[in-house]
Amino acid sequence: MISTRNKLAALSFAAAATLGTLGIAGPAAVAQAAPISAPRITAAPTAGELKAKMGVLFNINAPRSARAAELETGEAGLPAFDAAAALIAIAPPSWRWDIPGPVTVTGDTAAAGLVTTTEGYEPWTFDLTWRQVGGTWKLTHESVCTIGNFVGTGC
Repeated sequence: MISTRNKLAALSFAAAATLGTLGIAGPAAVAQAAPISAPRITAAPTAGELKAKMGVLFNINAPRSARAAELETGEAGLPAFDAAAALIAIAPPSWRWDIPGPVTVTGDTAAAGLVTTTEGYEPWTFDLTWRQVGGTWKLTHESVCTIGNFVGTGC
């Protein structure tokens, strides 16, 4: 018959093997743990944050890598913004753009309108979307196509 003292010793040994001497999970516990694969979730973007992202894209003097990092398609989407930047450079001084909000978020997609205005003309509004990729909001391929179609480069 096993004494109570021996049972406690066996239980202590098993606990120490599993938790380590400091109560921290040791190799036996870690080997059985499920991998963590949940995507990194960030807060919904504000209209100001999306405007700043568009400002980087429209800035032909910003590093191409920084501009490409704002796009879901990376560098493949930059020709549309190169053409847009060229048009902005020759636009009348009264031409302005903004993302006034609201920003609507559904799952991993955020939507907002880009509004352009020029004195003497009605404002033009473009519906744009951003997708959360690796914890960063990136302008979607569809939105690059919207800008590209407007400036004549297509997708």
